[in-house]
Amino acid sequence: MIIITDNLLKKGTRWTKQIKVVIDIVYESDRPLSADEIYRKARRKMPNISLGTVYRNLNKLVDEGLVSETQNNGIATFCRHPFPNATFECEHCHRLISVPVELNILELSRQSGFKVERWSLHLSGVCKECEQKCT
Repeated sequence: MIIITDNLLKKGTRWTKQIKVVIDIVYESDRPLSADEIYRKARRKMPNISLGTVYRNLNKLVDEGLVSETQNNGIATFCRHPFPNATFECEHCHRLISVPVELNILELSRQSGFKVERWSLHLSGVCKECEQKCT
């Protein structure tokens, strides 16, 4: 967590109890979560946290490049970032699954000359369960 704290402090974002609760929930999850899911989990740890606070902190974390935001059926979902992962969305059941991806952003930046601040990879197709139901 020290690296995340330092990154936030360098850009002027205050490291609050609320932002820590939100980022811990996102980073502990093995799948993308909606803001409402994060809010429900946050209320277990911090009963007085508001949905607005969760949204503000998620937006800060996305802006800082520490959390990735993707859309699933028009609903924003959030997952760890910039750690190597991708999201697979089943076109039948619309379930989102985190998929590990080997992608060296630092090497890509060095070779291309781009300053990559955020990246996301969204895959779609049919999940194993739906494929089995179809056959």
